[in-house]
Amino acid sequence: MAVHARQTKVGINIATSGSWGTGTAVATAVGAGDGVYVRDDLGIQLQRVISADDSAGQNYIGSVQTGRTEAVAVSIPTYLHFNDAFQNVLWALTLGTGGTAPTQVGTTTAYTNTFEPATNKTGRYATIVRDKSLYVSEVPGAKFTGFELTFGEGGRAEITWTAIGDLEKSDSSINTATQISALTFPTLGMRAFMNQAYLRLNAIGDGALANSDARPCSSIRVTFSQPLDSRHVAGQVSIIEPEETSFPEIMIEATLDRFQSDTDDFFPGHSALTAYKMDLVFTGPTLATTNYGIAFKFPHVIVESYRAAVPGGADQVRPDVRFRALSTTAAPTGFTGITAPLRIITTGVATTNPFA
Repeated sequence: MAVHARQTKVGINIATSGSWGTGTAVATAVGAGDGVYVRDDLGIQLQRVISADDSAGQNYIGSVQTGRTEAVAVSIPTYLHFNDAFQNVLWALTLGTGGTAPTQVGTTTAYTNTFEPATNKTGRYATIVRDKSLYVSEVPGAKFTGFELTFGEGGRAEITWTAIGDLEKSDSSINTATQISALTFPTLGMRAFMNQAYLRLNAIGDGALANSDARPCSSIRVTFSQPLDSRHVAGQVSIIEPEETSFPEIMIEATLDRFQSDTDDFFPGHSALTAYKMDLVFTGPTLATTNYGIAFKFPHVIVESYRAAVPGGADQVRPDVRFRALSTTAAPTGFTGITAPLRIITTGVATTNPFA
């Protein structure tokens, strides 16, 4: 029987078996709670360098040898979930921090968890496993580099996580059919949609964000990218643990509903480098006396580009705005304690720090 996508499963678990460092990453077994529903292939592919012996004195190449293994580019396409117990692991791996200790919402069974970009992500990586039915594919060490949040069919929120892996194995003694069978997956029906979200912003010196600060958008894209190196050293086939090579970049792109008196403000805002504060908030299903939720907080953004192209015919003008998130020295009103360029706050049932 041919292999179908419905037969395959993906598991991701934060590494706990040892330090990657300058040695080889040690895989961690996946199990209950580590299952991840994905929308497409992960792009994982072993790339062993093949070197041909092209020495003179022979008519044809008759010998090749294997060299090092190139780093594996990983792309994990998922839906944005309100299931925080599942998704918080991915926020932690991508931003490099487990956030603050979960905070209980009043006396309910709801908890909030916060995540901000870490200044150092050493030792914070994961093992990625995919059951391909004929064999189990394992990336022992994968360091996450970013995410891209967009909206697709029917306004469904889609988020793709990116990572750099050391290699792909098909003969792991740590992750086998036994570990695949133990995987459990997030509850279905808890995906986020655009109609559950609103984007708000005002000048950084104005009062706290309110519903009146919401800006209707027909498309939104949020990207977080942390460049990491991919380095080989003598005596080792695969890469050493990737480390930061540049500043993280955080962008928010939006197509506004129409070109009118409020959306044209971003033209002078771009020209003058006006400082704004912004949030993108998703409100999910009922949980205790509150709701599941995901909030992206940006205490300081500037308009990096603004375009209000006039189409042909009689179509409407819809401005495109790209914001860049920056840090700030003082938290603005309504953003208590937030000076990093991004904070993600999840509300749900997770009661543990993913890196604890």
